Amino acid sequence: MATKDLTIRGAGVFGLAIAWTALQRGAQVRVIDPAGPGGGASGGVVGALQPHTPDVWNDKKQFQLDSLVMAEAFWQGVEDTSGIATGFHRAGRLQPLLEERDVVLARARAASAAEFWGPHATWEVIEGDAAGDWRPPSPTGLYVRDTLSALIHPRRAVESLSAAIAARGGTLSDAADEGSDTGGPTIWATGWQGLKDLSRALDRPVGNGVKGDRRAHV
Repeated sequence: MATKDLTIRGAGVFGLAIAWTALQRGAQVRVIDPAGPGGGASGGVVGALQPHTPDVWNDKKQFQLDSLVMAEAFWQGVEDTSGIATGFHRAGRLQPLLEERDVVLARARAASAAEFWGPHATWEVIEGDAAGDWRPPSPTGLYVRDTLSALIHPRRAVESLSAAIAARGGTLSDAADEGSDTGGPTIWATGWQGLKDLSRALDRPVGNGVKGDRRAHV
């Protein structure tokens, strides 16, 4: 990648994150999006980064775990370069257990977390007093607390990524008709609209917009 340009279509958090990572690996990068950075779903206000439950493990859950574990260092690097806070915080999550069957399931998941999350995070069943002074009501008096969940400010994260990319020599353009023939690959990170366009181009469904879903195609 040190000798090739990389063009990324789409300046949402996914496209910008790809650009930032590529720049760190020595690529010459440009990002193109007529709507500008965060012009789509990434310009929202909800930044909850919450893991799936740790049981019934699969490749998708492993990918999510790896992503959440590396996120702290990733966003710290972005902030150090841009000087703009992203709002990232491994705040954890507290969930009331409403019924006894929820308690049984949560305790089984705690064992799965110990196996699959390992030293990276915990999923544990705790009593109300251990949950702190502020807590939602729980009919069972018990809660699940995990330390893997995190928060981020989507708009500030996009702003910080854009500034970091520019600081490292990457370019961002809102020219819809700007060419992409640079001799290197083009990554289309255009969200759910891009999936619709690709479905039409291939004459078969390849995906739809799903809450919390981020996808790209090359």
